[in-house]
Amino acid sequence: MTDHTDEQPGRVRPFAAILNDIRGGQVAEDAAHAMQELVTAVIEHGKKGSIVLQIVVEPMKGNDEALAVSGDVTLKAPKATPKAAVFFTDADGNLLRDDPRQAALPGLRVLDKPANDTAKDIAK
Repeated sequence: MTDHTDEQPGRVRPFAAILNDIRGGQVAEDAAHAMQELVTAVIEHGKKGSIVLQIVVEPMKGNDEALAVSGDVTLKAPKATPKAAVFFTDADGNLLRDDPRQAALPGLRVLDKPANDTAKDIAK
């Protein structure tokens, strides 16, 4: 229950105090976790993101003097850009990994080491 002893006419109650009263502070806690997740994602991906805090105020059914206040937090965090693969097309519109307009190299083969090879192996 909220303490009303410090309320004065014309005084505006801080929004953070109201936010802490919605769903027992759960909306404020959700917003704090969303902010931490957003900051981490922005740093990781180098892209912008956002948090949407929606507060809904409506008349309470069956009580003309009360209002129902609810809140929700939506996180729109940046995501990694998916890696793309390179493809080429043939005359029929098929996707191919190798460019059909480029001549293929002949197959590679392993050569035998010559018997009179005196070169030293420098790789260690």
